[in-house]
Amino acid sequence: MKSLKIALLALLPATLLAAPPYALFSPHQGDEAFEKMYDYVKGAKKTAHITIYSWSDGGITDAMEDLLTKNPGVKLRVVLHRPLGAKSSILSKVAKLEAMGAMFKRAKQNMHEKFVLVDSKNLSNSSANMSGGAKNRYSEDFTFIEEEGEADNKAIIKQFEKEFAVMWNSSDDIVTKDETQKADILPLDTAAANLPVNSTPMTLISSSMNSTISENSVNSADYKKGRVIDLNDRFLSNGEQPYIVSTALINAIDKAEKSVWLALNHFNLYSVSEALIRAVKRGVEVRLSVDNQEFKTNIRDGGSRPSIEMTPRFIRDYKKITGNEKKEAPVRVHFYSHAPHFSSWILNHHKFVIIDNENPAKAVLLAGSFNLSANAEFNQFDNLVEFRGAQYAGLYNDYAKQHENLWTLNRSSDDKPKKEAVDYFKTVYDDSYIRLHAATPEDAVALTWSEAIKLKKDMNSVAPGMFRQLYSKKGCMFFNFVKQSYFGGADCR
Repeated sequence: MKSLKIALLALLPATLLAAPPYALFSPHQGDEAFEKMYDYVKGAKKTAHITIYSWSDGGITDAMEDLLTKNPGVKLRVVLHRPLGAKSSILSKVAKLEAMGAMFKRAKQNMHEKFVLVDSKNLSNSSANMSGGAKNRYSEDFTFIEEEGEADNKAIIKQFEKEFAVMWNSSDDIVTKDETQKADILPLDTAAANLPVNSTPMTLISSSMNSTISENSVNSADYKKGRVIDLNDRFLSNGEQPYIVSTALINAIDKAEKSVWLALNHFNLYSVSEALIRAVKRGVEVRLSVDNQEFKTNIRDGGSRPSIEMTPRFIRDYKKITGNEKKEAPVRVHFYSHAPHFSSWILNHHKFVIIDNENPAKAVLLAGSFNLSANAEFNQFDNLVEFRGAQYAGLYNDYAKQHENLWTLNRSSDDKPKKEAVDYFKTVYDDSYIRLHAATPEDAVALTWSEAIKLKKDMNSVAPGMFRQLYSKKGCMFFNFVKQSYFGGADCR
């Protein structure tokens, strides 16, 4: 019977056998996700297109070297985050790879997208940078889409091809001493690129769509640097900028019927917070799982430096809703530090929103590199992919499970933070000092806003004085409350 089933499957058309998009998540599947990206690159036959914001992972470097060694005729094109092009440690990698046949360019603006596209067939789009932290410490999401004859998969891959061409053709060529080829020009219909994106079951929505595209003169200085096109600010008829990505997100939130679950690293757009409040008022279940960096208890409404974090504003507006004054706001902090610092990050680095996941026919998923900020809209390349349709039920389920994992992290069956998880941050060593940051992802805990505030208050009793200079000393690992000093760690100043 088994052999008969296999034989029947072999007779099915390729479109019916096409693999649907699927997701993996760091840190528990980080190694698997990165190995998948390495395999894509090493297996390239014609082209490998990579976008890099942060580059400390040696595996992707090895994968590129392996590709160029085994298939020197492949077109390996990499767009780097603009500041990386000024770092000697990065330029040494670039020089070696360009001597092997790769082409590198430096993005016109911040290059925050994180995707790998190989042979116009295999695509990985993620929240994760090319770093060890993204692989094994941070909470990240990776969506894999493989063509395999599936019409919808082909459509989204074409959208990413155009996005890469926009970034590539607008970027500066990085010229190294022994490079074997000058950066080329990718085909791009600039007139079509300026048109609104057509909605498909999978739709790429990118910050580049906030710009209009024009061609630079072949005699211009920009063209000679490799910038064959230019991106110009787009304005609506009312004179305002369009906010293409966040507007798509807000539209999806405003149509939500049952639930809106968000997992966020940065949340700085009040327009999105307002949409979430509207959803709450309609009776929609809203849940925000936010990174530790969003835990700010003071809100500056005015002055020269008003607060940009929207999580505390959302909480304030939530409690202003009639009947909610004493309710716990639907926010949980991915807590791993009393004062987060890059040297001790265990980030909730996700940027995804899952809507109405209870009903796959109405569900919407938006996931990618886009933090909810004006900076992501207008100062860097960023994206979200919007998924709609019951055919992505498996993907919705994967993302909903990941959100649930974040929501219940180190919490007990009665939905309280486990005592040992909270006590970890209160532990006193040698009767004199406490740890300022968690050591591993297993030490992080999901705390409600009030639970996080209570922990902060408790610390004033456990380690008196720790908050006096904490934010200027957050690069330190420990605080000695007897000596009133901070110590430990290469970034302790």
